[in-house]
Amino acid sequence: MPDDSSNRNGPGSVGGNHPLPARTVPVRPAAPEASAVRRMAAGDQGALAQLVSRYGGGLRSFCQRSLDNAADAEEVVQDVFFQAWREAGRYRPEAASVSTWLYGIAVSRCIDRRRRRAFRAFVGLGLREEELPSEAPDALRQTESRDALERTRAAIAALPARQRMALLLTASGDLDNAGAAAALGIGVGALEQLLVRARRTLRERLDPPVPRSGA
Repeated sequence: MPDDSSNRNGPGSVGGNHPLPARTVPVRPAAPEASAVRRMAAGDQGALAQLVSRYGGGLRSFCQRSLDNAADAEEVVQDVFFQAWREAGRYRPEAASVSTWLYGIAVSRCIDRRRRRAFRAFVGLGLREEELPSEAPDALRQTESRDALERTRAAIAALPARQRMALLLTASGDLDNAGAAAALGIGVGALEQLLVRARRTLRERLDPPVPRSGA
């Protein structure tokens, strides 16, 4: 009886004992932003300029709405990119996207700036002239009256810090809910609860119920 062992297909063989060719696993290219951070860590100033061009406008808008002051916002944005430049070698793309990383730095910087303001007010230094709220026009002023805008800004500023940050991060346009949650160091569910409470508070403050007239 002929031996058919040569026709048996064992593991790693094709029609006999010939090994299968090794499978090649395609390597996913790094996102352009993550690649820019790696180049930045190596001292590439062009990579820093790339990130400033991509995220500078959104960060500036977020910081200005958070701090209600254009000059402070500009300083904070510069601080964010300076810190990113210094710490680029510590960035880990598997831990957070570049946008989440940058907005996380911005959140911390804005909180620090507001705390310094509160301390100045506490010790009686008050606001310097250049620290007064910015009157620069924006898209919101084009559709609402100045009084309505000021009430909205005041209502947002009066929100608890984490609710305010959650609202502004999701409004920035650069982050989805998962990214905003990561920037705040919380879960998506916790972020959504902050948003629910923030929006409910704003509705109550900006659109109070109209009292019913007596019969």
